[in-house]
Amino acid sequence: MSGAASAGARDIPLGVRRRARRLAWVYLVVAVGLVVWTVFLALSLPKENLEHHYRLTWTGFDLIEVLAICLTAYWAFRLDARVVFPATVVATLLVADAWFDVTTSATAADATQALILALLVELPAAAFSLYVAHRVGRRVRERAHPGHVTGPHPPVPDRAQAHPVLPSESSAPAELPPEQ
Repeated sequence: MSGAASAGARDIPLGVRRRARRLAWVYLVVAVGLVVWTVFLALSLPKENLEHHYRLTWTGFDLIEVLAICLTAYWAFRLDARVVFPATVVATLLVADAWFDVTTSATAADATQALILALLVELPAAAFSLYVAHRVGRRVRERAHPGHVTGPHPPVPDRAQAHPVLPSESSAPAELPPEQ
């Protein structure tokens, strides 16, 4: 395993590591494709529509998507659980992108094209990113609480056990743990 992997990556089964690497490559390829698409938009969109800086608005938004997708690929390559954060951001941006593509279309033909793109590409990609975030989050919970995951979510521990600095149900004040 390379030094770029996060701590504990050697403990991850080989099959999971391989799937994570394939996932990272998928996100990286999508990011490169989106960069090409963004360049196309930068050159083809009108400079102004009804809004000032129309071209800048859409290319800037797409570049933010590229950044989120690249961060997802980066954390996936490192087999790092923090991949859940950019994967969730990717899903959110893709849904927003689909919404604004459809609702800001100037003609019925543009709206139809945007709707088809939303239904066949953007929304499924958003769902996939949420699936990735959910699966990684679940695996983190399973590793953090081995043997305690019985269903889709681990049981919620007693408040005082989970957070010893928080007061329990009794009225006695909680003591802070000793400083190290």
